[in-house]
Amino acid sequence: MSSRTWKVIGGGDKGGVLVRQGKALTSEQLPERLGTGAVVKELKLEGDRLHFELDSGSGPSSGWVSTRLKDKELLVVLDGEKPAGKEDVLKKKSWDVKFLFSGCGANLRALDGGTEGASREQLFEFLMKQHVSPELRRDFWEEIPDHMYDTSKTDETDCITFFQTVGHLCPADSKRLSSPGGVRQYLASKELPLRGIVVEPDSIKEVKLLVVLCHGIEVLGHDLYSVAHQLCLRAPSPSRRVLLLEAPHESAQPREEEEEVKAAGMPIDESNTDLPEWRKPLREWWSRNAKEKEAEKCLSEAAEAVAKCCNAGDTKVVLGGFSQGAAVALAAAPRVKNLAGLVLMSPPGFAAHLASKVAPTIPALVAAGSKDPIAPRDQVEGVHKALGAADPLLVFEGGHEVTMTVLDAAKAFLAKVGQ
Repeated sequence: MSSRTWKVIGGGDKGGVLVRQGKALTSEQLPERLGTGAVVKELKLEGDRLHFELDSGSGPSSGWVSTRLKDKELLVVLDGEKPAGKEDVLKKKSWDVKFLFSGCGANLRALDGGTEGASREQLFEFLMKQHVSPELRRDFWEEIPDHMYDTSKTDETDCITFFQTVGHLCPADSKRLSSPGGVRQYLASKELPLRGIVVEPDSIKEVKLLVVLCHGIEVLGHDLYSVAHQLCLRAPSPSRRVLLLEAPHESAQPREEEEEVKAAGMPIDESNTDLPEWRKPLREWWSRNAKEKEAEKCLSEAAEAVAKCCNAGDTKVVLGGFSQGAAVALAAAPRVKNLAGLVLMSPPGFAAHLASKVAPTIPALVAAGSKDPIAPRDQVEGVHKALGAADPLLVFEGGHEVTMTVLDAAKAFLAKVGQ
């Protein structure tokens, strides 16, 4: 057994370094991280994977960690030498940022004209394919600091640099920038019961209307980002904030096959196809295969969590959702204290009994696709009738989707109820 000791120098912005039960990167993740500054004894070292026993500091008593994440050192050997500090590690590689953009293959032209209207998670997934080795991608999501999600603190150049250096060069969070299209996005407070993305005009000074949206089934958590972006884009009054909530459950439905990405200059070896899925999983409020009682339980828990997110402040709230998310919005509505309206896009027919419990005085916009095979028009009409809404049902040309017709109607609705 080795007598070497190691010190943790990485993970400062994440509360420490991720620890797994076994050597494999697919083994169970332990709930507690190995704290920055902790000292551990080496039990076994296989490549960059260290089996350790905690000597001092915070963290699990034992487990497996990565000693480095590509060019970023997470742990260093002590062995009587002065441990390398974070500043020393950064000095080991002082790359010319200009070279990165000419030599590593990522550029904004490859992002279909820039990132306006795209969520940061969408951008990060694109850059992950370009610059992070396949075996590191799954864990690298945990290494992205929160301020990288904030478009007022980091721009596209910062994001590209961060991924091209695999986290080696990370921008400070002290900047104040203009967001793409004048619409800012950032992670919601971790005190909320659900993970969320906040979308709002850059120029917002006072929030007078909070719009909370719940996505549908078997989609990514940021699925409605483009909707939120449009609702904040050129808003008549920059006082509207949109909160996109992510469903608490991972879906068993796998993601579609990855598109092949060709990175000029520094191609990444994608030949190992046995690695586990690294992309963010699809989300759902409850499984389509859930039995009735289980689905009811999940719906009740989701409604309670959504209502808590809505009631975190004293601002007027418009609650909405698409498909399964519309049902969650209806279930949460009676629990929201400052409810000013509902936006229900293609709600499922079974949600009519939920709609009947909402006060008929609550304004509501209900939209149905003329050719929707999942939420047929006649079923949506049943939800609309149960609501007793004064506004007529919006029937648009299309299927199970959100069209510009729906977006325009939603903008007008928000302008009316937000007065």
